[in-house]
Amino acid sequence: MLHDAAWQRKRTRTNYEGDERDVSQNSVSFISEHVAVLCAWVLLLCTLGCNNSANVPATGVPSKTVEKVEQVFRFADATSALHLKHTYQNGEESNRFGIIESIGGGMAVLDFDRDGWPDLFFPGGGRFAESNSMTPLAGALWRNEFGKSFLNMSKPSRSDSAIFYSHGATVGDINNDGFPELLITGFGGLQLFVNQGDGTFLELGAASGLNDSSWSTSAGFGDFDNDGFLDLYVAHYANWTIENNPECKSSNGTRDVCPPGAFTGLQDVVFMNNGDGTFRSVTSEIGLVPEGKGLGLVCADINDDSKLDVYVANDTTNNFLYVNQGSGMFLEMGVASGTALDERGTSNGSMGISVLDFDGDLRPDLWVCNFENETFALYKNDGNSNFRHVTSSTGVSALGTLFVAFGTVAADFDSDGDEDIVVTNGHVQRLPPGNSVEQLPLFLTNSGKGRLTRQLFDSSNYFSKKWRGRGAVALDYDRDGDLDLGFSNVNQPAALLENQSEGKGDWCSLELIGTKSNRDCIGAKVLFQTNKKRYLRIIYGGGSYLSQNPYLVHCAFPVGEELQQTEITWPNGSKQIVTNIQVSQFNRIVEP
Repeated sequence: MLHDAAWQRKRTRTNYEGDERDVSQNSVSFISEHVAVLCAWVLLLCTLGCNNSANVPATGVPSKTVEKVEQVFRFADATSALHLKHTYQNGEESNRFGIIESIGGGMAVLDFDRDGWPDLFFPGGGRFAESNSMTPLAGALWRNEFGKSFLNMSKPSRSDSAIFYSHGATVGDINNDGFPELLITGFGGLQLFVNQGDGTFLELGAASGLNDSSWSTSAGFGDFDNDGFLDLYVAHYANWTIENNPECKSSNGTRDVCPPGAFTGLQDVVFMNNGDGTFRSVTSEIGLVPEGKGLGLVCADINDDSKLDVYVANDTTNNFLYVNQGSGMFLEMGVASGTALDERGTSNGSMGISVLDFDGDLRPDLWVCNFENETFALYKNDGNSNFRHVTSSTGVSALGTLFVAFGTVAADFDSDGDEDIVVTNGHVQRLPPGNSVEQLPLFLTNSGKGRLTRQLFDSSNYFSKKWRGRGAVALDYDRDGDLDLGFSNVNQPAALLENQSEGKGDWCSLELIGTKSNRDCIGAKVLFQTNKKRYLRIIYGGGSYLSQNPYLVHCAFPVGEELQQTEITWPNGSKQIVTNIQVSQFNRIVEP
């Protein structure tokens, strides 16, 4: 068992509750922490027809009839009760009408102090100064106080410095010391907050070689050369500047934010980890396409060859699928793979991304959020880097085309074994013709038979209210075994929703620790084998929109199914069979 110094430094508190297990191939050791509540499990009480989205306009509020239907899912807004406060600011009050205002900010989940509880970081955004410049706003780091409240640790942790107008946040242990680093993207640079292991960070972006002055949006860590150290892919957007800010008008004749078509795209960048805490740019030799308008990206092994690939959601241009060739090169296969365009052969205004096995065929599929007048894109993985656009055949088209969709996350929220999808929406224009700036979030339930259906909520629920949504993450903030939801919005408070769904069944949560592979195990694949079925879960970098989900693996099993064994494919390709994983507990597995 790898000695994990970080876990030996846990803070001691009297109200610490949780259950953690270390699991190896030949032995099981316990860390004494009891789970407060078994995770929620669900028995569907009505058919999917009860939640038919055809009865509700795409931006409408559930009707009174729907309110009387017993809800399968229950999410309570716990933000105020947890003392969590953050608002991303885009500076639109200056009336510059810059396209930078439309991008928004995301959020990241990380256990920065290694106490076993997921903490949250939010980028701050920025304002326009009277002169031809912008004023950066500091982000906020919130420490999870054992699921009872959150404490602002921005200043004590020294993560509150801001040198540019920020957008995104991602997380990765770049030096394999057990303490996660925090990367911030935005207009004019990258900030890398290196975790010192004592609750503080040191900003070393430029010093570490992450010299990038382009406009960056989403970023994702992943070990592209399988040397055991995390590399970095950074998406770039467009050539907008304060000086290059043309005046654009909407169809109703009023001035509004310019569309992305008014600007040329920028090339993305890839940084390789030197293994000593520094990075080098390999953009010119790795095989990137010269121009894109990247907003979302995910680093995942999509073709099951233990080489980490990258999928990029571009705004109004073809999406990229970079298939890792294993020789320090990417091969761009967006069009060839069927993931660059929609079913009409048209490029979309793509933003958020998630990876899931929606149909249970043990292959990772791709889910992409698009602009209004476009459908969501669900790409089914047919193997060998080939995908099919299956939005219509899966029922997703019923959502309509009024949404401007950003952050998204796929996970098993009702603990029935299949992965559901959550989307947060909000328009980018000030006065969008025929639409609203604030929009409803979406919750799509998975039937387990290849169909996705919109879940409706009563009028008081967060999902029944309109927001200027951007980032979205799934996390078990209270460690009760079910997955909660975090949202970031533009000029509106961020939100944390507690999953209070009722149900039965078992679940397990795995923390994989790489020794030969990167410590976060980005790129790992986990197959859970029950007495009836197998379930695929993968660990990926990036995803959602400007955000980072935790690298924990969560899987639940329907009533009547018992976990028999778990097969782990580590990022370097080695396989391990584990038979002693405990259900309804948190387990830690160290790479042998």
